[in-house]
Amino acid sequence: MANSVDDVQVKYILNNKDATEFEQETVKSIFFEIVKKNNLDSNAFNIKVADSDDGPDW
Repeated sequence: MANSVDDVQVKYILNNKDATEFEQETVKSIFFEIVKKNNLDSNAFNIKVADSDDGPDW
């Protein structure tokens, strides 16, 4: 969801594995690498990594 250019919320739901702390950090690392490569402001993003048990809402 993009509330504004300075407030973008991204939620990744892992369907095939549990969202352990290690998995969460791995996904976040990949995400922020892509943000950096595209010269985007990493402070604008709020990212959450969850598993399918977490549900669709933020």
